[in-house]
Amino acid sequence: MPRIPYPEELPDIISRLPIPLNVFKMLSHAPDLVAPAADLGMALLTTSDLPPSTREIVIMAVAADAECSYIAVQHTPIARDSGVTPEQLDAISVRSHRGSEHFDDTETAALDVAHNLLLSRTIAPDVFRAALSHYPERQITELIVLVGYYSMIAGLLNGVDIDIDPWEEQSTLSGPGT
Repeated sequence: MPRIPYPEELPDIISRLPIPLNVFKMLSHAPDLVAPAADLGMALLTTSDLPPSTREIVIMAVAADAECSYIAVQHTPIARDSGVTPEQLDAISVRSHRGSEHFDDTETAALDVAHNLLLSRTIAPDVFRAALSHYPERQITELIVLVGYYSMIAGLLNGVDIDIDPWEEQSTLSGPGT
């Protein structure tokens, strides 16, 4: 049960979403923020140059570091569909990607960027150099925005204790969710 009730009146954008996810329903308390937040989320999920598996391991890392069950539950099937293995998901959930045989150097670089940003709000020079050796500038920028977006969403989800959407509703989704 969330700490504040979902708004009774929802902006029109909610009806245009594939599923009226609880996170966007709650965000409707600030109606002018719903469309920009939904648009950025969809852009990160559908038009980013990041490989889908990289995107999802980073989202799952944010969920683990933020202890955000909502994001973890929502993105586990999406991660699996994008090629993330159960072993990778397990390693991410206990924050043990470093030195893991389950991640290649490219994936490790992305996870290091995410963890640096989440823990210190910056990227250490050696971590940034490693990321540059695996990703072009556009993908590094998208990676940083991805971490920031899901960190913001995790703050809302955890701060208000938003209910996890029922899986029955999510299973009708034809594309990526939040």
